[in-house]
Amino acid sequence: MRRILDRLMFSSLSEANDPFFLSRHDVQAILYFGDGGMFPEDIKLYHRPALEDGSLNPELLRDGVLFLKESLAAGRRVLAVGSTGGTMVAAYLTEMGFSSAQALEMVTEEIEVDADSIDAHAERLRLRSEIKLH
Repeated sequence: MRRILDRLMFSSLSEANDPFFLSRHDVQAILYFGDGGMFPEDIKLYHRPALEDGSLNPELLRDGVLFLKESLAAGRRVLAVGSTGGTMVAAYLTEMGFSSAQALEMVTEEIEVDADSIDAHAERLRLRSEIKLH
């Protein structure tokens, strides 16, 4: 398990399936892309099957980041699972103002994330911030 922020961490699927681990860390929401997994019913769950090639399209990335934002805003302690979860956390951090390099550094110490998706997400955020209404 790696803590990123006070209420945001990521870990492996084995820890996410361990009721003792979830209770000890007061996990209230789980973000998981993949197959399998047995999660308690009292935990808010965002679960999508893994894509065949392991990639994330922009819509999935946006949905995962939205889940993180809403869960954290509601005061939940969130656990993101695996490398896809790490990619989602890095994308969330870019939306919170970190550069993509900073976000990747915070997340990639223990897992491999999709750096291309993070860079593309950061670029979309930059472009959106430059749009001016007439």
